[in-house]
Amino acid sequence: MMNSIKKQLSLLSPANWPAWIGLSCLWLITRLPYRWQMWTGRLIGKIIYKSSAKLRHITEVNITLCFPELSLQQRTALIKKNFASLGIGLIETAMAWWLPDSRLQQCSVTLTGVEYAEQAFAKGKGIILLGPHFTCLEMIGRLLGAKYSFAVIYRPHKKQLISHIQERFRKKYRIKHIARHRVRELLRTLNENTAIWYAYDIDGGEKRSVFAPFFGIPTASLTAVSRIVELSGATIIPINFHRLDDRFGYEINLSPPLENFPSDSLLDDATRLNASLEKAIRAKPEQYIWQYKRFKTRPPGEKRFY
Repeated sequence: MMNSIKKQLSLLSPANWPAWIGLSCLWLITRLPYRWQMWTGRLIGKIIYKSSAKLRHITEVNITLCFPELSLQQRTALIKKNFASLGIGLIETAMAWWLPDSRLQQCSVTLTGVEYAEQAFAKGKGIILLGPHFTCLEMIGRLLGAKYSFAVIYRPHKKQLISHIQERFRKKYRIKHIARHRVRELLRTLNENTAIWYAYDIDGGEKRSVFAPFFGIPTASLTAVSRIVELSGATIIPINFHRLDDRFGYEINLSPPLENFPSDSLLDDATRLNASLEKAIRAKPEQYIWQYKRFKTRPPGEKRFY
């Protein structure tokens, strides 16, 4: 009881006041008409692009590495679109946290490939939804959570206030959250024949990874998925999603499951997983979160990119 009270009081400390002000502004924005929300999101993205040299540099490096065929002009245009999408994603996160169900009923959602999930559930071993980090990730989670019960693998946010809000949101909307290091809980959840969302495109460091190609670049790619599937018998189903450009709506697509997975090669497995993510990203590259140092860990002796 005392620990809970202390935690609540710590959230109100002066150090968190700027975050509270920012969150309050986001809450107010969610009360605006949708077109105004999107306009505000693009404006926020433009401000981030202009003001954050660090994020701009990371994005420029990533897009240059992944799309070497683009001209400088084309890359610049893609980067600016991406920051606009990043700003919209911030608004969408607030919408996912705070919009009432009545507002979300105005949203157009197209979901295809449900039959693949139904066939996998019939096996009774659970599902791993393998997807990338797109800017509308939180909104997709809210929309799916309104219809289906599932779990997500997550890394707690470094800021206690944001972590607190995320946990409250995910508990409220039938979304079970499992910390990345809680492998036993993950396996137990799969054993209950539950779907687990796994955003695979993270840099987990050299010790837990193999260097598999991602956009043609040797990339530190986690081997945990192979081991989890081997232990649980779960089915991997790639999930792809994006926001529509012309109206309040989203498309979500489940692809056929990965067959004969895992193999006897962790490198081959990681290569297949990366190829699945790369296909999804290439379909809507402007909506991917390129501000993450995906290529931070390099093979021994190779020069760093960032």
